[in-house]
Amino acid sequence: MLSETHKFPIKGFIETSFLDWRGELSSVIFFGGCNFRCPFCHNSDLVLQPDQLEDVYLEYIILVLRKYRQWVNRVVVTGGEPTIHFGLFNTLGYLKREGMKVKLDTNGSSPSVLRGLVGEGLVDYVAMDVKGPVDRYGKWCGIDVDRNKIEESIRFIMESGVDYEFRMTVVPDLHKEADVYEVAEYLRAAGKFYLQEFKPRKCLDPSFLNIKPFSTETFERISRNVNQIRITGSKPGERVIKFRGKKPRAEEGG
Repeated sequence: MLSETHKFPIKGFIETSFLDWRGELSSVIFFGGCNFRCPFCHNSDLVLQPDQLEDVYLEYIILVLRKYRQWVNRVVVTGGEPTIHFGLFNTLGYLKREGMKVKLDTNGSSPSVLRGLVGEGLVDYVAMDVKGPVDRYGKWCGIDVDRNKIEESIRFIMESGVDYEFRMTVVPDLHKEADVYEVAEYLRAAGKFYLQEFKPRKCLDPSFLNIKPFSTETFERISRNVNQIRITGSKPGERVIKFRGKKPRAEEGG
């Protein structure tokens, strides 16, 4: 039986999802809190006011995973930003002891944490959000960011031996097309780089709710150009609209 679960800042849980681990059925855990303030973030409640969201206890999550064990053996751990929490290692340890494969969503701000998690065999897949060209990272993240840590995380993920992907949410008015191509060039050697369309919903900066997404034609043209830049990989620059079929419980109860 678990104890002191209040130390695990889990603020949302989706029992089953086909949208968060490409091609796989998974459960999804949401950690509250984040060290970035990306204006286009659509999980603003998790970032700005996690303490006002109801806790989801790890005991409950474990019981659900056991219930669905026949169908679900993967868990996506996302946020917010999971790597800012000391309880992440213990949380993933419990999941691994239940026989779960773990995918971690991260902003790459804590390369030392990533090294520790991979070194202890606690993650099977890492998805890192690359916000834009690293030399202007604060523009995309809303705060000053140590670009060296971002670059270190990118290098480590590519060399770690675990499966991974990089992804970039393309935001009109914030990103120029040249920014997207610069990131694609920087990640030439990465096996997977996905573009995601910005959707103006629940943005951390309310002014971004007024930004009109790219047209289908424009987004597909950008994706084709990214494909021309990239070396061979797994569907580089594919069109991805990432949103969840239902809101995490943290949002429903917030």
